[in-house]
Amino acid sequence: MPGPRPCPGSISIQKGRAMPVAESVRVICVDDQESMLRLHRYAFAQLGIKMVTECTSAAAALEAVRSSDFHLMTLDWNMPGTDGLTLFKMLRGNPKTAKLPIVMVTGNAEEHSVKTAIAAGVRLFLKKPVAVKDLKIRVEAAIGKLT
Repeated sequence: MPGPRPCPGSISIQKGRAMPVAESVRVICVDDQESMLRLHRYAFAQLGIKMVTECTSAAAALEAVRSSDFHLMTLDWNMPGTDGLTLFKMLRGNPKTAKLPIVMVTGNAEEHSVKTAIAAGVRLFLKKPVAVKDLKIRVEAAIGKLT
């Protein structure tokens, strides 16, 4: 797995290493539950990340990534219609979004499900409910240490 990528246009240099500036990071959160989206927004705000786009369906997420660039996506696995894993595969198949760091968020941590997701290319998981410290670890694993 390649190392963290700095956010284009939103970096600081510390000890010769590019690091994303939290207030410049653009995140898209995809979850069919409004309450979970509010929790994500709050958790990101605690990390200094204020630019958060919320989508309640795979279709809305696809439209959002077509029209905007994001540094990171959190993606709920269990959604009605197109589920998170299917959306993940669709995003990986599109050249524009193939490299978008995605954190799969789920309440389902069964071994079979995790193995299926790993086989599809998912590398970052976050268990619901989202804790700020766990989110920070995943965000920094995906895009680099926040400043």
